[in-house]
Amino acid sequence: MTAVKKFARWEIGLESGHVEQVSEAVVVRLASGRYEARRAKSCLVAPEAGDKVLCAIEPEGVYVLAVLEGREGAPTKLAADGDLELQARGGQVAICASQRVDIASGGGVAVTSAEVHVRAAKGSVAIEQLGFFGRLVQAEVTKVALVAQEVDSRLTRLTQRVKRVFRFVEELDQTRAGAVDLRAESMIGIRGENAVISARVLAKIDGEQIHIG
Repeated sequence: MTAVKKFARWEIGLESGHVEQVSEAVVVRLASGRYEARRAKSCLVAPEAGDKVLCAIEPEGVYVLAVLEGREGAPTKLAADGDLELQARGGQVAICASQRVDIASGGGVAVTSAEVHVRAAKGSVAIEQLGFFGRLVQAEVTKVALVAQEVDSRLTRLTQRVKRVFRFVEELDQTRAGAVDLRAESMIGIRGENAVISARVLAKIDGEQIHIG
């Protein structure tokens, strides 16, 4: 294999060539020889073996300025050493794809904004632990299906307005309250194998007709 060429200090210029190897350094084959090059900070596209690149030859070394052409079918990878920040002063930033967009992080993902809008035909969220803190939640849905082992709620007030309510409890249904007021416009039916009504002070049954037995 041809050794990497050591350039002289008077060699300054621009040359195009192809990437032969990518490791800690980028080995490029140019018209003037074979060099170990470094990627310029402005070259965000990571060069891969086989790519056609534009290089600057300077006394300090050879720099890959841009990737001119990539291998057919190979993805274009944007890479930077250290932190990378995208900023649009006074404008917008849009990320568009005809198929899908993936965001992956080994640490955390933070979203800070005055408003957040998410629109999709279908969605799924898988979170092992979720904490939500907010002042107001408004939701309009056609159907909600919830499957859970335990549900604990601590509320100051709960108001529900529904047309029909069906509850099926296999074991125990217990209510403890300071006062319970049950009212029905037509009928209240209480049925059970055993029924016990007890009062510490007063038990009262009032009606135009009372049938016992």
